[in-house]
Amino acid sequence: MNRKQMLAVLLAVCLCTFVGYNAGRTTAERKAAEARETLQQLNRDSIAGMSAEGTIYVIGHRSPDSDTVCSAMAWARLLSMLGYEAEAAITMPVNNETKYILEQAGAETPEELIDAAGLSIFLVDHSEYAQAAEGMAEAHIVGILDHHGVGSVSTGHQIVYDARPIGSTATIIWLDYLNYGLDIDRQTAYLLLGAVLSDTNNLTGTTTTEADRRAVPALAELAGVEDPDALYAVLHAEALSYDGTEDTEILFSDYKEYEAHGIKFGIGLVNALDEEIAADLAERMKTALAESFDTRNVDLMYASVGIRENGEKIDYIVPANAYSEQILKDAFPDYDEYNGTAYIFRTGLGRKTKFVPGLTDYLGTYPHD
Repeated sequence: MNRKQMLAVLLAVCLCTFVGYNAGRTTAERKAAEARETLQQLNRDSIAGMSAEGTIYVIGHRSPDSDTVCSAMAWARLLSMLGYEAEAAITMPVNNETKYILEQAGAETPEELIDAAGLSIFLVDHSEYAQAAEGMAEAHIVGILDHHGVGSVSTGHQIVYDARPIGSTATIIWLDYLNYGLDIDRQTAYLLLGAVLSDTNNLTGTTTTEADRRAVPALAELAGVEDPDALYAVLHAEALSYDGTEDTEILFSDYKEYEAHGIKFGIGLVNALDEEIAADLAERMKTALAESFDTRNVDLMYASVGIRENGEKIDYIVPANAYSEQILKDAFPDYDEYNGTAYIFRTGLGRKTKFVPGLTDYLGTYPHD
């Protein structure tokens, strides 16, 4: 065999090896794609037994924030893609931050749902009757999608229930779009991106997970947002904007109620740019609390004015009355200072991570009538 023949044989062997390798890789890729499609179909089938009559109204909590509104809209779209008649709804007007997200996404604000009684309801971002729309105890709950603790909502029939220790409900919905093999259009991606950035404080919040961190760049690409940090800066400015808003409206702009061991309590979150503004807002919230306490069916009530400086969270906690103040001091004796109006926690007293769990534990350990 001469050199030319040997070269031809070598080239033939290499060609066969190359073709065989690619054929094997193609088969492996095909099998992986089939397995992925099968898994996605199984995930879609897993909620096929959802017992819904008529339109499913997807709705978040009272005093709606960006996560609760945008999640409701994105989940309603997902259900519609699966063949359900679904519609997003809100409990009351949205705040400035959420308005901005909806405007930039080119989305219409959902209609307000006045009474949920008798309707098929899918709850997002909460599972507490105290936080839900009116008539929720008489509604037909078909599902709950949340990232908080287990609340008071209950039902005797099977429901879709998905609660995860994660930074944003919107991140769970992003994962479900992937798990179900459904496309995310630009508008939905923008809604979900804004919600994740808002609820995780641009991925700096204590409940932020790797899933939240992966969601942001993925959603930003789909939404056509080149700089998520710049978007968050705008959202943060909108969240801090209370121009033209009455003090009681500020108090209830992000207000939630809870019940633990027979005690009902409400906490309103207020954002501030710095400590000077926080101190001023705390004074205003003290007046708003005094004016509003008797209108709410709660035993304890607080305003939490929060500041985020250099990555650190500071919270000014304002109690509504003497009883609320005593419980606060007993449950959280390690506050840093008291300025005559607010109890200041310089390492933060996050509503979801510390305030509600701490009050719940205290009320369970030291019951109060």
